[in-house]
Amino acid sequence: MAQAVCTTPGVTFAPWSYCAQPPGAITHPDQLGAASPHWLPAMVPGTVAAALQANGQWDFNRPTDLDAQDWWYRTTFVPPELPAGYSCHLCLDGLATLAEVWLNGHRLLTTDNMFRGYRVNVGPYLRPHNELVIGFRSLSEDLKRKRPRPRWKTNLVQHQQLRWQRATLLGRIPGWSPPVAAVGPWRAVRLDTSPFSVLERRLDSRVDGTDGVVTLQARIHSTGLVGGAILNVGGREVAADVRADADTWLVRAEVRIANPPLWWPHTHGAQPLSECRLHIRVGEARYTIPCGAVGFRDLSVRQDSFSVHVNGVPVYCRGACWTVTDIMTLGGTAESIARDLRLVRDGGMNMLRVGGTMVYESDDFYRLCDELGILVWQDFMFANMDYPIEDAGFAANIEAEARYQLSRLSPHPCIAVFCGNSEVEQQAAMRGVPREAWRNHWFATRLPELCADYAPGVAYLPSTPSGGALPFHVRSGVAHYYGVGAYRRSPRDLRRADVKFAPECLAFANVPEPQTVHAIMGDDAPAAHHPRWKQRVPRDTGAGWDFDDVRDFYLQHFFAADPVALRSFDMPRYLQLSRVVPGEMMSQVFAEWRSGSTRNCGGIVWFFKDLWPAAGWGVIDSLGLPKAAYYYLRRSWLPRQITVTDEDLDGLHLHVTNETAEPLDGHVELLLLQEGHIVVARQEAPCRLPPRGRQTLVADALLDGFHDLTYSYRFGPPKHDVAIATLFDEQRRVLSEAFHFVRAREPSFVAGVTLDIQAEAVGDSGYEVTLLSDRWLQSVSFDVKGFLPDDNYFHLTPSRQKLVRFTALEGGNTRFRGYLEALNLKSPVAIRLKETPP
Repeated sequence: MAQAVCTTPGVTFAPWSYCAQPPGAITHPDQLGAASPHWLPAMVPGTVAAALQANGQWDFNRPTDLDAQDWWYRTTFVPPELPAGYSCHLCLDGLATLAEVWLNGHRLLTTDNMFRGYRVNVGPYLRPHNELVIGFRSLSEDLKRKRPRPRWKTNLVQHQQLRWQRATLLGRIPGWSPPVAAVGPWRAVRLDTSPFSVLERRLDSRVDGTDGVVTLQARIHSTGLVGGAILNVGGREVAADVRADADTWLVRAEVRIANPPLWWPHTHGAQPLSECRLHIRVGEARYTIPCGAVGFRDLSVRQDSFSVHVNGVPVYCRGACWTVTDIMTLGGTAESIARDLRLVRDGGMNMLRVGGTMVYESDDFYRLCDELGILVWQDFMFANMDYPIEDAGFAANIEAEARYQLSRLSPHPCIAVFCGNSEVEQQAAMRGVPREAWRNHWFATRLPELCADYAPGVAYLPSTPSGGALPFHVRSGVAHYYGVGAYRRSPRDLRRADVKFAPECLAFANVPEPQTVHAIMGDDAPAAHHPRWKQRVPRDTGAGWDFDDVRDFYLQHFFAADPVALRSFDMPRYLQLSRVVPGEMMSQVFAEWRSGSTRNCGGIVWFFKDLWPAAGWGVIDSLGLPKAAYYYLRRSWLPRQITVTDEDLDGLHLHVTNETAEPLDGHVELLLLQEGHIVVARQEAPCRLPPRGRQTLVADALLDGFHDLTYSYRFGPPKHDVAIATLFDEQRRVLSEAFHFVRAREPSFVAGVTLDIQAEAVGDSGYEVTLLSDRWLQSVSFDVKGFLPDDNYFHLTPSRQKLVRFTALEGGNTRFRGYLEALNLKSPVAIRLKETPP
């Protein structure tokens, strides 16, 4: 069915309820009364899992098999009195997945695709009092149907015939997804009453020379005469061309605006947006259809390097693979999505990837990405499997899905890349399928045609990874790079790998904050070898290791500490070191990738947010709290930044980047420290960079002497422990710091440290904490419940004041109190609240 846009507020439904039934036991809603089911309150939009949780019937440790049963939802409503010429349509924005929709005992619709919206004229079936019933059929029963076998099998899921289902794989991936299958009315269900229906709408904005151009095409069904239409873009109005076409009206308009302000990712500029509205006249009445906001930007992707250019400027893309805000509902409120996306922006991320194992996100998500300046790499929801595109019914279903989603997504300036699927080509190649079968007609031809039709300015990629002699070779095309990470390679592998663009990379089992550890373990000891802990650690299906093992490898690599001994005899210290080591490794990777020493044009970390309380891949935990890795990445992704790379016998190189549109006039300082306070060498130099500029300084030239900065020559013990490179602005304010450790070793506790730490209230709910130490402190972290710091797990340079701002978390403690810790402090230090003078 064509996409429909509801244009007026709908009718209010009575509270929904739901019940479970054996598969196939109910063939008509009239049978529900005789079955005497136990009805419970339900949330719509929502899922069965969310309803079970709200009714106290969900347990992650003993999860309900949601695919094994049929689930029935019901509600009632009273229809409005409709003026002459008005119609009433039932709008269903997402039903997961095999659903039947019944109104007053009449079956309106049967659906088998959770990624499509539906609109049904219900006027002929309305009564003074109406009952709406939706039955969701057992997916497990449907998977028993005899269907052709795939050409290859995937390890991602247990049942190969999931390839026939247009449903998210979340909840059905045993290696890393919680067992929460998507079932139920996960998107809105509403009634729309209006004198017309917008059956299809295409909105496109582009830059043409110095002009911004907005084009609208719409198909409208109306019982009355559409006498005219006007397109309004940011106050600029143009009369539309309106033509009758059978029983519909075709509306087309183009608005041209001279020298509009350009839309940029937030790391490079502002995000001006213009509201679009279509005013139409039906008979003597006039109506306004909101069409959303558009932004003007010129976007291109150079396929040889896969570099993203916005308004002619190359953008280094960095961010994370987005995961749903709430696994139980598959969405979240506009407020919760906004909270997560603000963490994305504040973390320095300018691109998110919505991967093929997830869901197409909500309108709120894309609107907020537009407003916050976050680019989106958008997969279509296909992953790893041999999809039956040769089946006519399946082909028609996915084409309707693509059209529905493209019409939603194409107007958004945040959309940068469309990608056909995740790892389909990789899976086929790894399974030994002939090369000609890696990419089918749908991903190679038909889907890119649709993307070009709906979104001509957005790049298309058939599959990720792809482009090499084998799709998963990292030197060619786009690569899922896990050399540092799952494959336990040193950062020295990065230049040999020579990754151009990584839409997935750097998976680590990131240990969450102590309060989230408690949410996992309860009152049990927080043992990382406890079955409850290990159950939630991500793993590749079939592998004899998990991502705790990966992190332990790097703990030994970076700290020269035995993870088994630490786990066995000092669990708090093990967790303390484990929290920071992924961040240290990620920092080294992005220092290399942003240095100019490689061809890398972007890296998207796997992934943004944990799906449940766990030491998961997320840099944010499932409660919304940033982990240590988030802060390390935030400091690695600053628009004005200094990084350090180890050039072995050539010492250290300092790389300064200025991504902003303003010149940088500052200084670079290099400091060598021994034992945390002895200055071995200190030197600085002016640093002047143009807008979008970059500069590399050779540390040995800056110091004008030999210090064996990388400890490569090894003439005796090293003379320093850490090298600290600092970028200052013209007012001598610290813009960025980078650190290089001479050798791997576990931090030893400092003695006799003088540490001044004070907190002062700022505004109604914020605090500022100032720190000053006479010793270098490693990985300083805060434990202040109810408040979120803007920096954490940072290294503190001696005799250099550091300011950290705290904001109150929603529903958190209002009293500010807590502690500071560091890897080289033996005991926590209480934060002293500055006394307010009377």
